[in-house]
Amino acid sequence: MKIDIILPCYNPIPGWSDNILSAYQHLQNLAPQFHLRIILVNDGSSRNVSATDFDKLTQQLPHFHCISYDQNRGKGYAIRQGAALADAPYVVFTDIDFPYLEEDLLAIINKLSAEQVDIVIGVRAGNYYTKVPTWRVFISKMLKLMIRTLLRVSITDSQGGLKGFSQKGLDVLKTTQIDRYLFDLELIKLASRRSDLNMQPVVVNLKPHVVFAPVGLAILRREFGNFIKVLLMR
Repeated sequence: MKIDIILPCYNPIPGWSDNILSAYQHLQNLAPQFHLRIILVNDGSSRNVSATDFDKLTQQLPHFHCISYDQNRGKGYAIRQGAALADAPYVVFTDIDFPYLEEDLLAIINKLSAEQVDIVIGVRAGNYYTKVPTWRVFISKMLKLMIRTLLRVSITDSQGGLKGFSQKGLDVLKTTQIDRYLFDLELIKLASRRSDLNMQPVVVNLKPHVVFAPVGLAILRREFGNFIKVLLMR
């Protein structure tokens, strides 16, 4: 069975291409029945990416596909670009560093295929909060509280960064409009309105030694504005 994996890429940490190769090999060893294709979207990176990285991935990954453009547009925009090319029966997106266990990514694929689920949302295990910086714990818990009290959707952990789709579910992702981080929340709200869609959570576990990018005040202000947009969606 063919599976597409979309990876948005923006100023990744050094060694990122080797990490992709390692994660890909681990996935194939765990589930050789799946034919995995990596769709990488270079979202206007200005550092730590080179032609050497892309050449290495092209040579070592079967059917590797790369989309690249000069201006940074945001994670939501990048993933939609990848989704436009994803034609496999099941599609997954995750972060460029594969921060969650490969076994959890496969659990999402298995849930999609075995249980006829349209969208699988990776929700972070409780021990996630023991492995991340204090500022990130605060932001995550505040967002979950706002989602639970104001949006009243069934899944409150929107920002896990690992999600899977059937083609029917992927069509919902393609209709999102937010370009940056909170497109995940927009996706969950849009999917929650659809009685014909089966959306379910799966608990996912963070790998050790994941490096978290800082979140500045400008990003928080922008994403608060995006939260208001989702809140006011009709």
